[in-house]
Amino acid sequence: MKLKKKLFGIISIALAVSLMAGCADKNEAGNTGAQTPENGSKSTGPITYTMSITDSKLKWETPVDKLITEKTGVSIKYQPIVGDEAQKMDLWLASGDYPDLLFMSPNMTGKYRDGDAIIPLEDLIDQYGPNIKKRFGKNYELLRDTDGHIYSLYGVNLTQEAPANAAASFLVQYDVLKEAGYPELKTLDQLVGVLKDYYTKHPTIDGKETIPFSAYWGGLTFANPAIAAAGLPDQGFNMIDKDNNVKFALTEPFAKRYYQFLNKLQSEGLMDKNIFGKGEENLAKIAQGRVLAEFMPGWLLNGAEKSIVASGKLERQYAKIPLYIDENTEDHSFVVTPSGSSSNWAISNKAKDPERIIQMIDFMFSDEGQKAINWGVEGLHYEVKDGKRVQKQDYLDKAKMSPDLKYTDGPAGPITSFSIGDGAKLEDGDYATPNTKEAVIASYDDLTKEVLSKYGKTTWSDFLPKPEPVPALLWQLNEPEETKAIFKKFEDTLNKEIPKLILAKSADEFESAWNRFVEQIDKAGKAKYEETWTKTWQEYVERYNEAMK
Repeated sequence: MKLKKKLFGIISIALAVSLMAGCADKNEAGNTGAQTPENGSKSTGPITYTMSITDSKLKWETPVDKLITEKTGVSIKYQPIVGDEAQKMDLWLASGDYPDLLFMSPNMTGKYRDGDAIIPLEDLIDQYGPNIKKRFGKNYELLRDTDGHIYSLYGVNLTQEAPANAAASFLVQYDVLKEAGYPELKTLDQLVGVLKDYYTKHPTIDGKETIPFSAYWGGLTFANPAIAAAGLPDQGFNMIDKDNNVKFALTEPFAKRYYQFLNKLQSEGLMDKNIFGKGEENLAKIAQGRVLAEFMPGWLLNGAEKSIVASGKLERQYAKIPLYIDENTEDHSFVVTPSGSSSNWAISNKAKDPERIIQMIDFMFSDEGQKAINWGVEGLHYEVKDGKRVQKQDYLDKAKMSPDLKYTDGPAGPITSFSIGDGAKLEDGDYATPNTKEAVIASYDDLTKEVLSKYGKTTWSDFLPKPEPVPALLWQLNEPEETKAIFKKFEDTLNKEIPKLILAKSADEFESAWNRFVEQIDKAGKAKYEETWTKTWQEYVERYNEAMK
C-alpha cells in the first residue's frame, strides 16, 4: 500500500497482525514545553504523544505504563480506531491529520513514507539509541529501506529457541479426545471420524446445538489452515519453493485437498451451519463451549478460551495439535525470523521533540526496559527467587480468570512489540521474558496436564517440529505495488468461489467449482503476481545474506 517508488522498502521486517494510527491531539501531543536534550543527553520532563490503536480497551495507565513514564517522562494518549483501519489511515494521510506515533504494518509504513508523513530515524538512533543499536547488532542494517534511511522500529528476535508457549492452530476439545480414548490424530480424515462419533453421542452441549467444526471466516477458513495442513510456514496466501520462487498457494493441489476436507464436513453435517458468519459470532460459540474443533491461532483463541475456563468448563478447552493433509506430509511450518514483532513504530512529522520517542524506545530495549515490558513490575507481577525472576502466583491466578486483566494491570499494547524474544537472556543471565517452559507448565490446570500426559507431552509446543530459521516471512515485507490490484482480485475470487467449493453437493460439482476457481485466479494475474513477489523475495534474501556476513 504505497505511492509509486522503486522497490518500496523490501527490508521493513515487521509482522502485520495490528494496524494502528490516530489523529494528533494538538493540545497535548508533544507540546508540553519540555526541554530538548542535546548531544545524546536524556530528558525526563513530562511530554505526551498521541498514538492510535484498534483495541479500545487499551489505556496508558497500567503499572508498566507508569513505570515507563517515570523513567522517560513520556506518556502516550491512545486513540482507538473504529471501522476499517486501512481506510482510516488513508484518510489521515490524505488530510495530513495523523498522530505523532504510528503503529502499523510494513505496507502502510511504505505508504506514509512515500507521502513524506514519517521521518527518517537513523540520525536520532545514532545520537539517542545505544540500546537499540546494541540489540539489533548485525540485524540493524535490515532496518534500512532501499534509500538507506530507517523509517520504523520493531522488536528483534535474539534467540533461536522455540517459544515455550508456541502451539499448533488446529484445535480439538479435551472431552472429544477423552471419549475417543485419546487417539493419535495426525490427518484431517482422522479428525472427521472422531468428530462424527462424538457428535452422534452429544448433539447438544448445555442445551445448545453442538458444532463439530467451525471457522473464523476469511483467511482462517481457506488460507492459513490449508497451508498449515501442508506442513508449510505461514507466508500469508503464498508459499516459497525450494528454488526461492514465490507461488500463490491456494491453487496448489494441497489447497484443493483441504477444501475437499471442508466439503466433506459439510456433506456429512459436521460443519457449522453459519460457517460464513462474522468472526465475533464464531468466537462467541467457542466461548460457549459448543465448537468441538476448528483452526485458530492462539492470539485469537486466547480470550474465548479464558472465558471457557472462567465458566468452569475445563473439559471444553482445546488441545492444540498439528493436523496434515496425509500421513506423508513433512512439517516445516515452524520457523523463526529476525523480527519478533507484529507491527512497527514510526514517528510522524507532526511529533515535536522526536528524540524523546527514541529515548523511550531505547529505554525499552535496555535490560530494565525489557523486564518492564515483558515481566511487568517487580513485586506486583514478578519476584526474584534464588536470583531468578518468577511470576507471582496470585497474578497468574487472576490472569487465568480475567481475560482483560492485562488492560489494567499488566504489560499490554504496542510497548510489548519491542521484546527481544522468548528464550533470549539479559545481562544477569536470566530470561528476558517469562515465557519459559517451567512457567508455561505452571500456568496449566491439572486437566490440561493430564491431556498432555496422555500423549507423552508436557507442553503444546512439544507437538511442533524443530524450528527452522528463515530470513523473513513474506507478509513481513512491504507488498510490491504491482501486486496490490492483483491481490484484491484474488480476495474477491476467494470470497466468491470458496463457499461454492465448501457447499458443493457432489464430487463433480466440486471439481467444476475448483476448475472455475483456478481459472479465475489465473486470469486475475497470477503469473505477474508470482513473478513480482519472487523478485522482491530474492532481492531481500540477497540483502539479508549480505548483512549476515
